[in-house]
Amino acid sequence: MALTLSTLLNSRNLRGMNFWRALAIFFALLNLKHIPFAWHVRFHQSPLLVGPISLPWNPQLTPPSQLRTFGGFLAHLPLTSSRLLAARSYPRASLFQPMILTSRTAPFEIDFNMHKSNSTYFADFDIGRLHLMARLCGLGLKTMSEELYIADGRRGPKRLHMGMGGVHLNFRREIRCWQGFEMWTRILCWDRKWFYLVTWFVEKGAVEPRSWTLQPWRNKRRSQGPDIMTGDEGIKRKEEKKGKGAHPAIFATGIAKYVCKRGRLTVPPERILQASELLPPKPKEHKTPPMTDSPAVPMEGDALPTAVAGASAASAASATIQDLTSSAADDLLNAALNAKRADGDDWDWARVEQERLRGLKIAEAWCQTEALGEEFLGDERPALGKWWDFPGI
Repeated sequence: MALTLSTLLNSRNLRGMNFWRALAIFFALLNLKHIPFAWHVRFHQSPLLVGPISLPWNPQLTPPSQLRTFGGFLAHLPLTSSRLLAARSYPRASLFQPMILTSRTAPFEIDFNMHKSNSTYFADFDIGRLHLMARLCGLGLKTMSEELYIADGRRGPKRLHMGMGGVHLNFRREIRCWQGFEMWTRILCWDRKWFYLVTWFVEKGAVEPRSWTLQPWRNKRRSQGPDIMTGDEGIKRKEEKKGKGAHPAIFATGIAKYVCKRGRLTVPPERILQASELLPPKPKEHKTPPMTDSPAVPMEGDALPTAVAGASAASAASATIQDLTSSAADDLLNAALNAKRADGDDWDWARVEQERLRGLKIAEAWCQTEALGEEFLGDERPALGKWWDFPGI
């Protein structure tokens, strides 16, 4: 016979190799989020890091009409993080609206309890925050980068850098292996130095927003009604929900703070939002926070809430979280809630300040944990021992 024993063995080995190769490819596909450089690919999907070109976009067009235009087609692709979509302005009502990213728990993410490991939430948290800031503030970051670069005589960094100053997560429910989930990320508030962003990990498909601002074809044909996330009705609804606990679809909730830098220069979030065309016209008495190398230090002209009891809503714009005491926060929040604002869905300055100060009060409690750094005594106390974490190296 033409077939020899060695030929047969080789063919069996070949089939075995094909099996293991196919198994390895299948396993890699199940864990695409964790193959080498996968995080960087997800990171660079964001329009933040690429050269921006504005494209026409009209939310009033029907989806088929939008898709007939090249710009509209690109705007609706799942991977909309192309360099063609980096610098666009969005409706002011989108400032506090969440952006939703969907994902799944890969097998590499599970721990010995067979659910998503706590440490893996932070990588997904990063991507959600980055995509939100890239979409909402891409125009402002581009504009401020160019202005500062030209003002500095075309020297120094050409782009602004967004650095994270802290992150915190609360876990409520487990996410099982291969279970789908959604990350709802939005701007919670900002102060003179920091953006504060919140992310909810939510069961996939369990919650649907009232309407879709940037994807109108998703809207149901029934009338959606006004956006009452904020305003008098929104505050009333939130008060009614207090004490009833979090939404049952929430897996975890996280908060993080970001600062915008150009070298050592700190750019206040308000300036970024103004350049992004997300803020309404400001009152005459309001002073835009200046850029400084040390924004945490009170500066001349700052309207610190601790110095004025019962201040107006506009007077708190240049304050930092560290400046807020409980009584001052209550005074400012009440002033914002009582401020006159336009009816309907118009986002005037008072309404933006109302929502910002409400979020600022929430973020204040989290910032108190920064005092934990003072609890580290180092060489002042004995320790239990020191071991090597193999294979952590």
